[in-house]
Amino acid sequence: MSRSHSSLAPLVFDRILMEKVWGGHHLNELLKLDPPFAGPLGESWELSDYPGNESVVRSGPHAGRTLRELMESHSEQILGRSRPTADDRFPLLVKLIDANDDLSVQIHPPDGPRSPTGVGKTEAWFVLETEPGAAVICGLKEGTRREDFERDAGTSRVRDYLAEVPVKPGDCVLVPAGQTHAIRAGVVLCEIQQTSDVTYRMYDWDRLGLDGKPREIHLRQALEVVDYSLGPAHPVHVDLPETPGLGRARLVSCDYFWIDELAVGREGGTVSLDGYAHTLTVTSGTGRASVGGHAGVELRTGDTALIPASGDSLNLTGHGSESTRLLLARAL
Repeated sequence: MSRSHSSLAPLVFDRILMEKVWGGHHLNELLKLDPPFAGPLGESWELSDYPGNESVVRSGPHAGRTLRELMESHSEQILGRSRPTADDRFPLLVKLIDANDDLSVQIHPPDGPRSPTGVGKTEAWFVLETEPGAAVICGLKEGTRREDFERDAGTSRVRDYLAEVPVKPGDCVLVPAGQTHAIRAGVVLCEIQQTSDVTYRMYDWDRLGLDGKPREIHLRQALEVVDYSLGPAHPVHVDLPETPGLGRARLVSCDYFWIDELAVGREGGTVSLDGYAHTLTVTSGTGRASVGGHAGVELRTGDTALIPASGDSLNLTGHGSESTRLLLARAL
C-alpha cells in the first residue's frame, strides 16, 4: 500500500482552556472564545498528549478520539522517525498563553531523575502580541554567583539576578531546561515544548492564587536544576516578505524540535515531512493544510494541527490578500 493511502490526515483538536491567576482576556478575543469559567484565561492547550489533559480530535474521521487513543492505535503513522517521550507520549505540546500579569519565576528540569516523570521541559516562545515595554525574564545576568543566587532565590531579591529581555511580536525565544525564566505581563505567545507539565516555582511575586492562598513554591527542586551556564536569552526575529508562494526561515533548533516560520500566499507551496511528525500553528491569517490525497483542513489564526509523519509532504495554501503566517515544528 502506498504511503498516500496509508497516511493520516492533519488532526485539529478541541481546545483545553485553563484558568490562571495571571491570565486575562486576550485569548478570548484572539480565538473568539467563551470560556466555561468567569476567571482569567491563562492558557489554551491546542495539542496535548499530557496525562489527564489529552486533546480530543475536533472533526474528521477520528472526531471524538483522544490523541492518546490515536497514539496507541496509530503511533507508527503519527510519529514515523520522531521519538516519543520517555513515558511513550507524543513528544510536543502546543499552547497559547496570555500573561496579563507576571508568571512566577520558575525553572524546568531536564530529562532524567530530576524530573518526577523522567521527562524534562525545554520550550520555545513565539511572541504574538505585546503591550508597550513588554519583556520576558530568560536567563541569569552575567556574573551571577551561585552562592548569592541560592541565598536570595526565594525572595524578592531574586529580581537582582534575572535577565529581563525586551520582546516584540514575531520574536522567538528558546528556553532550555535549566534556564530560569518568567513571562512578564503584557505578552501573548505561542509555546511549543516537550510534553511535560513539571514546573518548579522559586518566586511568585508575593501574591495569592485564585483560591486566596499563596501558590506552592518548589525552591529546593528549582535550585537543584538551575543551569548557571545559561546567560540571557537572545530572541530571534525573521521578517519574511510577502509572497504568492511559500517563504520559510529557521527560528530555533534544539535536541527535541526545530521551529520554522512560514509565509504562505494564495499559490501556496509544499513542505517535505521527511518521515517526521510536525505541528503547524497559524499565527495570523487563514489557510488550508493537506497531506497526500486527504481533503485537508481549514485553519485560522490560533489553530494548531498535528501533521502525522505518514504523509510524504504537507501542502499549504493561504486565503487572504496577505501571506498567512505559520509556525512549523518538527518533533525530533
